[in-house]
Amino acid sequence: MPRPDATDKLAATAPSSTNRILIGGLIALVSVAVVVALLFIGIGKSNPGSSGTPAITAGSGASAGTGGAAATGGTAPTGATSAPGTANPASNGAVPKGALGFGQAMVVNPQAQGVPTLDVYEDPQCPACALFEGRYGPTVAQLVQNNQVKLVVHTMTFLDMMLRNDSSVRAANGAFCAADQGKFYPYMGAVYAAQPAKEGTGYTDDQLKQFAVSVGVADLATWQTCQQSLTYQAHIAALEDTSEKSGVTGTPTIKINGTVLKLTGNPAELTAAVQAAKG
Repeated sequence: MPRPDATDKLAATAPSSTNRILIGGLIALVSVAVVVALLFIGIGKSNPGSSGTPAITAGSGASAGTGGAAATGGTAPTGATSAPGTANPASNGAVPKGALGFGQAMVVNPQAQGVPTLDVYEDPQCPACALFEGRYGPTVAQLVQNNQVKLVVHTMTFLDMMLRNDSSVRAANGAFCAADQGKFYPYMGAVYAAQPAKEGTGYTDDQLKQFAVSVGVADLATWQTCQQSLTYQAHIAALEDTSEKSGVTGTPTIKINGTVLKLTGNPAELTAAVQAAKG
């Protein structure tokens, strides 16, 4: 599924995982988890027959199941919560370290208290999510490192159904297996940094393993066992279901303290929104 053209404001930029790796080390030392509830962002939907890279633009939400995006340029779920390789949402199952519970998001830096919550909803195969990470990722990483926000990450996988593969589920499981060793955030950074140029190409098993190696997962054998058995398959399906039922209509979606944030491409917007949320 080719990508739409980028705007001049947001040319395609490859995400960097350097700051995420540094944060991963910090998180390991202080036993932190995953994500924050903060900002809602709309980005253009990938449409067949178009080319280029989607742009981050402001817009209004569309309902999940309609095929619409949260805003022009975003990717919207089809309404189906099960993707190839994903079990139907179960009532319980294995929960990765750092998650708020079964089928719940990851908190990257739970030690951050009394600060705004930044919620980020992303799908590993979402082109606009990779664009968001490339443009805003360094700013988010700095905010997290300084504990200026509590980052909560909601990993969605609806694109597996749309693209007829299981790469989102496998990438999410790889990230959750890495989370058990304190490497969720840097692992996801590596995923977006290496996202294939052609949407739908997906990730190979070897790539997913190399992401674990590159971010410093110490016990690779344990990670591989966790990955090969898709230990968190039920959790992933339940997390997708939870995200859609919460009203999220597309990825990336960014919220600050539960309020949707519309970004236009300037990282300073994010910093300003965080400052404003402090009151």
